[in-house]
Amino acid sequence: MFGTISASTNLNKKARMSFMVRRAGSDEWENLGIWWNIKQFMRESSIQFCNLFRKEKGYATVLTQVGEEFIVDKLDETVQTKPEYVGWGTGAGTAAKADTTLFTEATEARTLGTLTQTAVDKLRNVATITCAGAGKTITNAGSLTASTAGTLVIHGDFTGIALNVGDSIQFTIDLEIT
Repeated sequence: MFGTISASTNLNKKARMSFMVRRAGSDEWENLGIWWNIKQFMRESSIQFCNLFRKEKGYATVLTQVGEEFIVDKLDETVQTKPEYVGWGTGAGTAAKADTTLFTEATEARTLGTLTQTAVDKLRNVATITCAGAGKTITNAGSLTASTAGTLVIHGDFTGIALNVGDSIQFTIDLEIT
């Protein structure tokens, strides 16, 4: 049973993140359930309502400013890296264009994702991270250019997902040039 959650509401329409959860001891991807989906819907609805009164929308997945700068550097070949690592965090916050780090990056190592070009103008990074330490609640994730430090190219936040040791989240992070 698949439980794909899409964070399609975003600040600049260039980045999108979705994910699935696998619990330890299970051979199936978990459906996060109706209550999680309702909670996510209510959060998105209240944020979108509040955004009607703001100049800048404040939720979900963004191509960061340093990510845009990385793309320009990649085009003129001043960098040789790729945004192929995925990391996650436990801190609170709303992803913003000015972000350079995840919110309280978790202790698990960043995972080397699989990069594919799904369309002529879209790059997809898919990676699975498994909770190795004590249980935690994951609230944000991003695509980065290195296993440590590096550039945060795409950053997304979402309603927290509680994990126990051995639970996993598979992230799908899309970058579309429009």
